[in-house]
Amino acid sequence: STDLINCHSHLTYEMVSENFAEKTNFIPHSIPEQVYFPLGKHAKHAYKRQLLGAERKDHFVAFWMNRNAKRKRPNDVLLSWKYFLDKLRKDGKNDATLIMHTDPQDSEGPNLEITSETLGIKDNVFFSNQRVDFEKINVLHNMSDVVFNISYAEGFGLGTLEAMQCGVPIIAVTTGGLTRQVVDHRDGSENGVALPVETRTLVGSQTVPYIYEDYVSAETVADAFYKMYKMPQDERDKLGEKVRNYALSEFAYQDTVDKWHDTMIELLKTWKYENYVVETL
Repeated sequence: STDLINCHSHLTYEMVSENFAEKTNFIPHSIPEQVYFPLGKHAKHAYKRQLLGAERKDHFVAFWMNRNAKRKRPNDVLLSWKYFLDKLRKDGKNDATLIMHTDPQDSEGPNLEITSETLGIKDNVFFSNQRVDFEKINVLHNMSDVVFNISYAEGFGLGTLEAMQCGVPIIAVTTGGLTRQVVDHRDGSENGVALPVETRTLVGSQTVPYIYEDYVSAETVADAFYKMYKMPQDERDKLGEKVRNYALSEFAYQDTVDKWHDTMIELLKTWKYENYVVETL
């Protein structure tokens, strides 16, 4: 009974268009360029010193921004960070900070403050738990070296697209809408580190009988952090330029507006009323 289906996720588009090709379109998500954008190196360093303190101004920073809820795997995020720090400490280093923009005591998730303390990484985790405006989120993206998402089910994943538009590489599981962000569909190159699905479980409920959940191990995520940490700054800067250009090309704001407009106009021009008769057997 639906006349037009416009999909933000390319995976959704592929699945739906198999049965409804004539009325299904792929219109990627997008963000206005004036909302998320690069701030420049001087501003990045100033904000890092201001928020994290002088002692962490030169730290490698990973940024995670999600609801503290099971689907987002927040405790696994902390476990992955612990494994990464273990690698650094073997090298005699400890210069890395994880920023988690979430409520660490959200009733839908674990107590992240206790988890970080128990894992012995409390001093390398910074919790940003206040609701803030777009400008401050733009700052958090810009002062980060990598932004990541390891959710086991993600329809799209706006946070990683925001980061890419700021010129920040991402780490993401190749699931749902994250796949087309972390993997450049034009040539297969990665916009940071693409994490392969290592375990897939089939779950469900009475209302949703079956759905897959895609998992990657904490060890693999830690390896991805380490890869980004060891990447020379000039290579990281070059990768940042690549991911920003990709975001502006493949998730262009004006293209999204135009495609929504054009598909709606075309529907109104071609739509024909049909009278349906419902019979009860």
